[in-house]
Amino acid sequence: MDQDQNQLYSTDSYDRAGADRLLGLLSTGAVLMQGPVGTMLASELGAQDVPAAYWNMAEPQEVTRIHQQYADAGAQILLTNTFQATAPALKRDHIESSVNLVCAEAVAAAHAAGGQNLVGSIGPCGIEWFHKDEPEYRLARDAYREQAHALLAAGVQACMLETFTSIRDLEPAVAGVADVADGMPMFISFAVDDGGNLLGDGLNVEAACIWAEKHGATAVGVNCCSIAAATLCVPRMASSSHGYIMVRPYASLPVRDDEGCLRWSEDAEALATASVRWATDGARIIGTCCGATPASTCAIAEELDACHRLVEE
Repeated sequence: MDQDQNQLYSTDSYDRAGADRLLGLLSTGAVLMQGPVGTMLASELGAQDVPAAYWNMAEPQEVTRIHQQYADAGAQILLTNTFQATAPALKRDHIESSVNLVCAEAVAAAHAAGGQNLVGSIGPCGIEWFHKDEPEYRLARDAYREQAHALLAAGVQACMLETFTSIRDLEPAVAGVADVADGMPMFISFAVDDGGNLLGDGLNVEAACIWAEKHGATAVGVNCCSIAAATLCVPRMASSSHGYIMVRPYASLPVRDDEGCLRWSEDAEALATASVRWATDGARIIGTCCGATPASTCAIAEELDACHRLVEE
């Protein structure tokens, strides 16, 4: 970044003590992260087509309510409702509020639920690029930089780049976050198929994690995948990575009901049973993705707590 950008993206307000606390927590063993906010918001009556980021501005108390449900269910880490809150995503969704304001409201909503360990969600911005010297790459990098700084300045202890399906899509995201991270943790999570390969470019999860760690990831993982894919990937990531391992599968693939609304089938017991295997195989952040609810978080928390008690005995 040039000097003007350095002044624009001040890092003085970053919660460095909180970041140290979060990493210290991860060093103790498996930690439970909350499940999705977006699909729970979409399940509200008449809200199917309302962008998740819009709720941060229009109904922040509803966002807080969902965070609170996850916290009450046992989640130790909260994840902001900002998966689609880059400038290009907000423009696409006709949200006129600034990235800074949307992200600040999202962080405030999570803090209001008592979240001490808070990670900022950043999803793909949707800009396609082909060469790094072309405007599209710079626009994408700028978008990720802006959102990462907005989240970190608002008080998250780490940024999570999640649901990335190819290294190409990830490159400007990693560069943008690195521009403003200034030592704060960066987590990277991939969407994979049942063979453990990235959905976009087909790269195997081991190679993807190695690339991510080489480019600054503190934690690597998979999300928005099946339980079977998660179970397959955790030991493979653990054997090829040096950092913390994350796993957050979806409840199921969505289907449309008679009214055209997306619906998920949730098997909290299956997620809870699998979570023990993930923890045993090396996962340090365990959670859920699309379609899951606090019911699954609660079931996972109970299963992991039972295992911890057995180990202590």
